[in-house]
Amino acid sequence: MTTTTDPADKELTISESLKANAFGSRFYEHYIHGELKTPSFPDVALKMRKAIQQDCEIADLVKIINMDPVISGKLIQVVNSPFYMPMVPITNTLNAINRLGRKTTRDLVITFSLKNLIRSEKAIIKKLIQQSWYQSIKVSSMAYTLAKLTKKADSDEALLAGLLHNIGVLPILTFADSLSEDTYQPNDISLCINEVQGQIGSIILEQWEFPENLRKIPLQSSDWFANTGENLNLNDIVLLAKYHCFLGTPGADLPTIASMPAYQKLGDQTLTPEMSLQILHDAKQQVADTINFFSQ
Repeated sequence: MTTTTDPADKELTISESLKANAFGSRFYEHYIHGELKTPSFPDVALKMRKAIQQDCEIADLVKIINMDPVISGKLIQVVNSPFYMPMVPITNTLNAINRLGRKTTRDLVITFSLKNLIRSEKAIIKKLIQQSWYQSIKVSSMAYTLAKLTKKADSDEALLAGLLHNIGVLPILTFADSLSEDTYQPNDISLCINEVQGQIGSIILEQWEFPENLRKIPLQSSDWFANTGENLNLNDIVLLAKYHCFLGTPGADLPTIASMPAYQKLGDQTLTPEMSLQILHDAKQQVADTINFFSQ
């Protein structure tokens, strides 16, 4: 399901160069006329969030999750993983919720629900969807690892924030999917994504009624030099995770890590430039396991 944007609510700022691009200009026109489609919040995740807000019984949460066998299966898979290490194997949703707690269960259900928000039969769009999803789960995996390492943010919230950091890509790809393939090139889509996906992502998370700190993630994670306060926070964790995921990528235009405000807030030097590659190596299996959970 999708909804449409209301241009009266949020102005979209784009550069003259994007306006001069045929695809970018057409995208902008769709937005300002309220025709741009944005994904609806996944139904099972919406029911789960409302049930927790209403302080429903765990039995009610079990019923909601069990409505989606894929999500219930993934929840049990994750709770039995090295991340949570139960004393005895967990085989049902009730015990999984009791082990994880309501907040973590909610965040994981949201996470599992996001993968299938957009599909396409067009080769170009399908490839971009896969690339976007892979980036989101890689950043979320590393954000989880860094939150554990620094102990400055909740690791499960960091995982969700990492997954949401590029959610604004989806309406752009949905728009491209609605057009004839001979009206744009992949570079046109990339240009639009690079410039406005942060703004679009923030709009989506506001529509989905996410808390303020998560709404800011798409906007702030597009700026290596974002400085959102004196203390290391969730956005800093996502930025550092994104930085580590791009390390070694051909053509990646990265600043020195020491120049980033997010890095400078670490203070105790838990993460040094020299340690970055070592951390990637040490976290390799954990990241691989997380990617396996969320990419199936």
